[in-house]
Amino acid sequence: MNKRVVSDEKLPKKWIDEIQEFTKIGFPIKSWQEHQFQHVHLPAIKTYREHYGHLIVPQKFQVPFDGKEAERWPRATRGLKLGNAVSKLRIQGVKTIQLENDPTKPRRNISKTLPPIPKHWVEELEALGFVWRILDTKWYDMFLPGLRKYKELNGNLHVPQLFIIPKHKDDPRWSKELEGYRLGRHVQMIREGKYALQVQECQEELQALGFSYRVQEKVWWGWILPSLHVFKAEYRHCDVGQKFIIPSRDPWPREAWGFKLGQTIRNIRQGAYEVEVQSSLKELEELEFVWNARDRVEKMVRRIVVPALSTFRQLYGNHAVVGTDFIVPEGDLNWPEQTRGFRLGLWITRVRSQKIKLTPTLRKELDKVGFVWRSNDQRWNDILLPSFQAYAALHDGTCASMNTRFIVPPEPPYPQAAWGVNLGGALWHIRNGDSYVNCQEKAQILRQLGVLSNSTERSE
Repeated sequence: MNKRVVSDEKLPKKWIDEIQEFTKIGFPIKSWQEHQFQHVHLPAIKTYREHYGHLIVPQKFQVPFDGKEAERWPRATRGLKLGNAVSKLRIQGVKTIQLENDPTKPRRNISKTLPPIPKHWVEELEALGFVWRILDTKWYDMFLPGLRKYKELNGNLHVPQLFIIPKHKDDPRWSKELEGYRLGRHVQMIREGKYALQVQECQEELQALGFSYRVQEKVWWGWILPSLHVFKAEYRHCDVGQKFIIPSRDPWPREAWGFKLGQTIRNIRQGAYEVEVQSSLKELEELEFVWNARDRVEKMVRRIVVPALSTFRQLYGNHAVVGTDFIVPEGDLNWPEQTRGFRLGLWITRVRSQKIKLTPTLRKELDKVGFVWRSNDQRWNDILLPSFQAYAALHDGTCASMNTRFIVPPEPPYPQAAWGVNLGGALWHIRNGDSYVNCQEKAQILRQLGVLSNSTERSE
C-alpha cells in the first residue's frame, strides 16, 4: 500500500469494498504497525526475556516456526526474525528519545529510512528493561566485570584472544552470568577502536586495572614470551630459526598456533618490541635468548661445545678422535642434558673449515678442553707419531722394515686410539709425499724414525 495518507473518498470503489471486507474481519488496515507491535513484537520480546533472562537478542535470532520449541512462543510470533526486529526498534527508539530530549538539535548517525516510534512504545519497552544501547549492556554487565575478575585471578590483563569465560560449574570462581562471554575477543575489539564511548566513560578504571591498548604488548605477553618458554623446553635452547612457525598442538599456547615466531624474533633482534624487551630482559637472559650471530656462537660454545668436549675426553680419553659423524647420545645420562643430540663432530668440522668464526676468547676456551684445530694435527699427535715410535722401539729403533700392509695390533705399547689403524698404508702415503712431508719439523722426526729416508726428494 502506498505510504501516503489517502482519504477513503478518493479511493476506487473496488478498493473501498475490499477495505470494508478486511475491516469486518478485524484486519488492522489503518493501524498495522501498532497492531504488529502489540500482537507480534512485544509478545515475542516478553517471551524471549522469560526464556533467556535478558533482552540482548542476537541479530540472527529467529523465533522457532514449528516443533516443540515453537509451542513455547505465541502463535503470532512464530517464524519472526526477532533479532532484526529488535535492531530496528533500537534505532527507532533512540531517535524517539533524542527528539524527546531536544527536538531542535540535529541528530547524526540516525537512520533516515526508519522513523521514530511512538512514545508509548518506548515506555512499554522500557518497562520490560529493553536495551537501547547494546554496547552499554555488554560493557557494564559483561566486559568490565569479566575484566575485573580476570585481573583478580591472574594478576594481569594479558587476556588471550581466544579466551572464553568458563562455565560456573567448571570453574566456580567465575559467575554464572558471565559464562561463555568471549572476553579475549572483546579486549581485542577495544584495541581496534570499538566501544570508544564506553572506553572514554571508564578511562580511569581501565587505567587503574592496568589495561593496555597496545596490540604489541598483548602479543608479547600472550604469545611471544610464553612461546619462547615452550621453545626452550622443547629444544633445550632459545635460538629460534627464522622460518619457525608455532605448531598447532599442545603444549604451545593455543592462541599462538600458526604464529610466525621465527620472523618475529628476527624483528626483535632488529629492534622491534623495544619496550617489552626491556621489561623482560632478566627473563630473556634466563631463557638464554640469542640476540645475534655472535651471541649465538658464544652460547653454543659455552653451553654445549665445551661441556660436550670435556665429557668426550672423560669418557674416551685425551687421545680419542671426535669423528665427523659423532652425535652426542640422546639418552645417555653420562652427558650433560643440554648437549644430548648435539652433532659435535659436524660442528668441529665446520669450525676447522672456517664456516664458523670464533673470537680469540672463544678459541682460548676451546684450547683449555683440548680442541684440535686441524684434524691432521690430531691424527699425528694421537695416532701416527706414537704408533711409529712404538714400532721403532720394537724394531731396533726404526720403521724402515715396516710392511705397507701393517695393521696396528690391539696391544701395548701401541696407543689404544691406534689399534686397528692401517699404519703401513699411512707409511706408504708419507713416503710418496701425500702428507706431513711438507712440514719440516714432522719430516725430520719421520727421518729419525726411519719412515722417511734421507734421500726422500719431497721435503720443505
